Amino acid sequence: MNVVIRVDASNQIGTGHVMRCLVLAKKLLERQHTVTMLSRELTGNLIEYCRQQGIAVIALPAIEDIDSSDRNDYQHWLGVSQEEDANQCLAALKDTPFDWVVFDHYALDTQWQSLMKRQGAKIFAIDDLANREHNCDILFDHNPWPDFENRYHALVPASSLQLLGPKFALLRDSFASLRETRHEDIKNQVIAFFSGTDPTGECLKLLSACQQIPSLPFRMVLVYGMSNPREAQLLEKPLPAFVTLVKSLPAFEAELAHSRYAFGGAGVSAIERTCLRLPSTLVSVAENQREMAEHLAKSGRYRYLGVSDATTPAYYTNELAWLAEHWDTLPWRLPESDIDGDGANRVVDAMEAAS
Repeated sequence: MNVVIRVDASNQIGTGHVMRCLVLAKKLLERQHTVTMLSRELTGNLIEYCRQQGIAVIALPAIEDIDSSDRNDYQHWLGVSQEEDANQCLAALKDTPFDWVVFDHYALDTQWQSLMKRQGAKIFAIDDLANREHNCDILFDHNPWPDFENRYHALVPASSLQLLGPKFALLRDSFASLRETRHEDIKNQVIAFFSGTDPTGECLKLLSACQQIPSLPFRMVLVYGMSNPREAQLLEKPLPAFVTLVKSLPAFEAELAHSRYAFGGAGVSAIERTCLRLPSTLVSVAENQREMAEHLAKSGRYRYLGVSDATTPAYYTNELAWLAEHWDTLPWRLPESDIDGDGANRVVDAMEAAS
């Protein structure tokens, strides 16, 4: 298969869309398919990072970044009309054969997809909003929504194959091998990560909370992300003796697997932690995560701080105090789940079968 992936990252969009597409791209390459990524040169893009990961990337023309006060105004993310974006993609691909187009972009819908379909390509739609129609052959959403089986019925053609739920989660291969971390290899530490951009400053709030506490019965590792706009503020703050502050971790999933507890968002990172059976406190760091975070919290497996627009350092101070009080009685791992780390193989199997 010759596969094209259309996805963007920016300070406003975040990095999560690109990171899950990278998992799919690497799995396709591993299975001897060709992959070309199309990504626009926005502020905070990950184009060079993807190239460093061995992915061929065509950079779409740079545009003036449009900052919207509404973080859910997804049409602003594209910067151009859907028709113009599609035409730029097709012009960039004039010498590149393709028979699948994967897209992971909240601003694209059936209009853009239909223009791509005219080229004879099959369409693979990655979505988790369920707020617009898709003209696609495969619809993918690996999030653990309530009633996820019925989420897209009215939004896709009846002939579309729907790959829904966390058993299809696009996780790196290492997660499958790290699921059975031995008890004696688990460190006395808590790891916190709130996405590559941390749009609402959760790392800064958590660090401020740590500064109000004289000691904790564990180490706190704060991973603030590659595109965090508050990096300078974080780096100028004095660190308590029990805090380690890093931009990224080369072996992030291994460090996650060897931690005893975590703080983080309710998106892909929550699926990663569930795969590793890692107890954690959730924060909804985007409006589209709220329903999922509340659903996960109701399961009784996770603690939930609420929506990040409303959290304050005091929320984290209280949560750290609770964690310290219960540290010796907390479960080392959550019960088994059906997230086994093999979702990327299932996705590529489906694409091959539909080709």
